[in-house]
Amino acid sequence: MIEITEDYIKTLISEKSFNDENFPVSSFLIDSKKAVHIKNFYHFARISDDVADNMLLDSSEKIRILKYFDNLLLERKENNLRFMNNLIFTLNNQNLSSENPRKLLKAFLMDSSKLRYKNWDELINYCNHSASPVGRFVIDLHLKDHPHNKIKKIYLGTDGLCNCLQILNHLQDIKEDFEKLDRIYLPMDYFRYEQLKISSLKQSFAVDPLQRVIKKCLTKVDIILSESEKYLLTITNKKLLKETMVIFFIAKKLSKLLANNDPIKKKIKLSRIDLIFCFFKGIIKGF
Repeated sequence: MIEITEDYIKTLISEKSFNDENFPVSSFLIDSKKAVHIKNFYHFARISDDVADNMLLDSSEKIRILKYFDNLLLERKENNLRFMNNLIFTLNNQNLSSENPRKLLKAFLMDSSKLRYKNWDELINYCNHSASPVGRFVIDLHLKDHPHNKIKKIYLGTDGLCNCLQILNHLQDIKEDFEKLDRIYLPMDYFRYEQLKISSLKQSFAVDPLQRVIKKCLTKVDIILSESEKYLLTITNKKLLKETMVIFFIAKKLSKLLANNDPIKKKIKLSRIDLIFCFFKGIIKGF
């Protein structure tokens, strides 16, 4: 059995940088003193995700590595992995719970063995582990001294926003996830209702039943985003509010792009102009 060392982990991870995902697009708005802690959390998440997505590892090896990470989080002591030491430093230095990074690991453990999601509730449960802990970590980092009832209200907003971003990301990668990892992050009961075969994901375009499945998911995403906004606007930290609202408008724009384009034909991404508009809309909303 291979020892889990820094060098071993490096052979398993991708070249993705801090700026590759939808979450941290506008992260320069965040207080620089907090940014280092967000980077430590994100780096941990990125590496753990890469382990779960590694096509050369079998399920048992992925689980072994991810459980090793989890044990390190339970111990919260110095160890042989630099990125874990950085995260543990953040948790200890900022007096934060291990709950959010450990929830992420549960999602990656699901990814190591689970390929399908029966219905929307099961998909949202996955997102509650794979996405909402990111928002909660950022909120805890900035607002941990706020009253608990106020934090719980903000969580309602960030959970919705992060879960929607996760689903939108899955829709962006729908074909790639299926072809490379045999994963489908869409409710299987939607497929059954539309009498849609999963093999249609291999085609060069989205057939009509698949388009209807995608639209159904996007309708739910839009409802959740709309419900989340009022809770997000209760964030009292102005820099964090602006950052959050920029990401909120990115999610709304991405949902619209996916509704009007075919993610099977090509990867749907925001243009530079789209990002600039989202940035200014978020800044204005945050005042």
